[in-house]
Amino acid sequence: MDDEGAWSMQRSADGQNVSPLVSDADIGKLMLARRLPTAADAPVRQFPPEFAFDPASGAALQVPPDTSITPPWVPPYGAHPVSDVPPAGPSGLRQASVPLKLADQRAREEHAQADVSLPMPPPGEYEFFSAQFGTSAPALLALDPRKAVLHAWLPASKRWLALDPDYGSLLAESDLAHGAWRAELVPEFNSVLVLPTSHGLACIRPDVPSLTYVVEHVGGAPCAAAPVWFQNRLWAPLRDDDGRLRFVNLDAAQKPGSDVLLDGLFDLGNVSAPVAYNRMAVWPCANGQLRLQLQPDGNVAASFTPWPEGLVPHFEFGSPYVSRDGGLWQLCFERNRGTYVYVKLGAQSERADALAPRLCSGSFNYRFATKLKTAPWEEPEHGDDGGKNQAVMPLLESGVGNSVFGVKFATSAGLSSVLRSNERLAAQLVQDDELRETVFHTFAVSEPWRLRLFVHEGTLWAYHPLLSRIDGWALQA
Repeated sequence: MDDEGAWSMQRSADGQNVSPLVSDADIGKLMLARRLPTAADAPVRQFPPEFAFDPASGAALQVPPDTSITPPWVPPYGAHPVSDVPPAGPSGLRQASVPLKLADQRAREEHAQADVSLPMPPPGEYEFFSAQFGTSAPALLALDPRKAVLHAWLPASKRWLALDPDYGSLLAESDLAHGAWRAELVPEFNSVLVLPTSHGLACIRPDVPSLTYVVEHVGGAPCAAAPVWFQNRLWAPLRDDDGRLRFVNLDAAQKPGSDVLLDGLFDLGNVSAPVAYNRMAVWPCANGQLRLQLQPDGNVAASFTPWPEGLVPHFEFGSPYVSRDGGLWQLCFERNRGTYVYVKLGAQSERADALAPRLCSGSFNYRFATKLKTAPWEEPEHGDDGGKNQAVMPLLESGVGNSVFGVKFATSAGLSSVLRSNERLAAQLVQDDELRETVFHTFAVSEPWRLRLFVHEGTLWAYHPLLSRIDGWALQA
């Protein structure tokens, strides 16, 4: 409090000085500051969020309009944050942990303007986190994993500003492909991001009021693939200088456990994002399955199983499919017979022949532009091939109302060739639920399926590095 009786935030909860680049209005929004009721043209006087009354006058303070803390958003698909309570289903699929349903769905139109928009962060390809980062309200962070830069959105100044390391090391870059990258988040007042990097598993604690972060890299070797929460620990495979693989693991407090070594030398080829369910975590790779398995004695064992002869996995069609019995199935192409097959991940390589590849988000798959919940190797009795010239790539699915958000695009050249193409395509954003398919946005870029959806402040946002802004649509509360 200054001599005039005005309050201002000086230090963050982490003990850092508040950055002079963060305005009082930004602090007010980020910290859910209380206000003294004033005339419309009078300067706003803010108070700490813990105060209910002005200590000088005893006047009751106004509470910000929305002080509810929304669940964190963990990219790329809104996974459950790290918790002692195991998730009900698999981890790592395109399944959001938060309910997703557009507000005013019936009134949405294909060419209508978005409800709101944000400016783009500096050039790059970003992933977005929404959580408490030394803030009372959720803050929005944009991370470019390949450049290892982190930006915070200042809600009153309406601009992105970079976070700098407070002391010690800089965040290391990640060379994982777009489709192989994922992160984990430990929710706290100063939430912790757990990221794959070229120097090991990074545990980074951003502090938005000071525009700083602290990072520690665990493992001392490049991550061969992304981390996943499995059996109450965070796991990631690292490749040492001698070419061998070992799994580092951390508990929820980021305390390392004993490494689990993989015997032998293996060329993984291109790696996909991990999935974990029940007693198994698996990283599907071009050359086989990298796997962790919980043993009867409670220990975790690592293994690598090459694909059967002639099988080539295809990761560009989306997530593995999760069957009703909890099995996870990866789409592959069997060269010997010239046909697509689905292979059950795990020790036993069960197979199911498929007439054509399906685009999959986990529980749902698309036969061209038709959403199905049946297994992707089962053909519908009355399949309508009239929609063959369009397809929907599911980007996110939500368990509430069996809702799927996806990108619809033309496939007149054939689905496989379109997914390999860099040509600019017209595309539509759709929400497909139990009642109807709603087209709510139209755009045109190359590789529109690289769109990242994320949720912040009750809004669904759509980001693509080739677009000029980040558009947003209100979600049903």
